[in-house]
Amino acid sequence: MMIATLKRMQVRARRAGYVWAHGRLTGNGGVFRPHGIDVTVDERADLALRYLLARGRPYEAPEARLIRAHVAPGTDVIELGGCIGIVSATIRDRIGADARHILVEANPDIAPLALANATGPQPDRTELVQAAVDYSGASHVRFARGHNQHVGHVARGDEDGFDAPAVTLADLAARLQGRFALVSDIEGAETAMIAAEVETLRRCDAVVLEVHPAVYGYGEAGVDAITETLARAGLHRIEREQDVIAYGRALDS
Repeated sequence: MMIATLKRMQVRARRAGYVWAHGRLTGNGGVFRPHGIDVTVDERADLALRYLLARGRPYEAPEARLIRAHVAPGTDVIELGGCIGIVSATIRDRIGADARHILVEANPDIAPLALANATGPQPDRTELVQAAVDYSGASHVRFARGHNQHVGHVARGDEDGFDAPAVTLADLAARLQGRFALVSDIEGAETAMIAAEVETLRRCDAVVLEVHPAVYGYGEAGVDAITETLARAGLHRIEREQDVIAYGRALDS
């Protein structure tokens, strides 16, 4: 146990040193360009995430590519699971300054960071909703931070966590007029959302969805069920890269 603890401490020290050296060399401590867009990822973010960015390792690359390919400029977007705001910044870069962007992140430690990275030149076009997507009917749910901030999720079983307000896609969509695109990475909660929200999803022109087959308990069959339900809303699978799938609407639907 002591050896394992020592090794973890050594890894953390090496990562902290690398992040510090990266900031000194670039002169932009806490500023990274993971998809060609400046984002601020400071000490509010886990060291593991900052180390990944400092090393220039891929971060949410499938999401970024599919957003650019399938979300049209000028489209209002609802984003579920903003984390530290790197995908959020990509969304704002894609949709432009005037489109509305509703960003949902439950973790209060990083929600302000996500908002800062999502906000464009017109701050009133970006809205942060600090809540967890949930369909239990409760006003609040337990939210687990996970082993790092990238995998926070509605708690499963007896997982430790904190109380977060609950929100549904329909609640969020009611804040927008007309059609929108959905970008979602909510660590398995997408199954309940999509099953409950067929009517709301009829307002979507595009969905970029990270799926989590390992969480569903029945693997790829769970992904197939999601695709079948989205088809009922007129949204059809266009392409998949790793565990991120883009759905779009036929011109006559």
